[in-house]
Amino acid sequence: MNNQTSLKNLEREVFRTITKDGILDIQIGSVLLIFAIAPLLSNTLGDFWSSMVFLPFWGLIFLGLRIIRKSQLKPRIGQVEFGSYRVKRLKNLNLIILVFNLAAFALGLLAFFNVFNVPGGLPLSILLLIGFSLGGYMVESPRFYLYGIFSAITPLVGEYLYNNHGFSHHGFPVVFGILAGGMILYGVFRMITIIRDYPLPAGEELG
Repeated sequence: MNNQTSLKNLEREVFRTITKDGILDIQIGSVLLIFAIAPLLSNTLGDFWSSMVFLPFWGLIFLGLRIIRKSQLKPRIGQVEFGSYRVKRLKNLNLIILVFNLAAFALGLLAFFNVFNVPGGLPLSILLLIGFSLGGYMVESPRFYLYGIFSAITPLVGEYLYNNHGFSHHGFPVVFGILAGGMILYGVFRMITIIRDYPLPAGEELG
């Protein structure tokens, strides 16, 4: 029993280490950029296309990060074969990310069309809190619970800036720009740290 417990704890620590490579942080930050940039584009592109342009943007970001992980990160930190329990969690995490992306996209459209009649971006706050909480549970990382708290507060802060200080677009470009930018910068910092601290094995070629 002790050996099984030790192996599970070791696997958990390895799993947490892999999720600290910055990829998830950059992906999520890129998704949240829709709430910072789309309102600014709506005046020229319209509400629908200001959101639709993010689909190819996300595709390019995710493809680029996949290439970086394969060519730069995996050769440095290695590749781990997890047990069935952990593999199932990873699949569930990917499903959560997909649902989160689609929900954020749909909610962005609904918000721009003024479908909601509740105060302060409350539906968005609830969605972000639930999404990050589920993500934190799946990857067993307190960092994502913290993201959830900040993300849930962000629309409310934006609404406050809009009502009391005249910020445009309900303050979303400012507050979500700061939130998404912080996540992306942290992710980039984590990737640079790994690349700096873990040199490629001898004879390993990039590509």
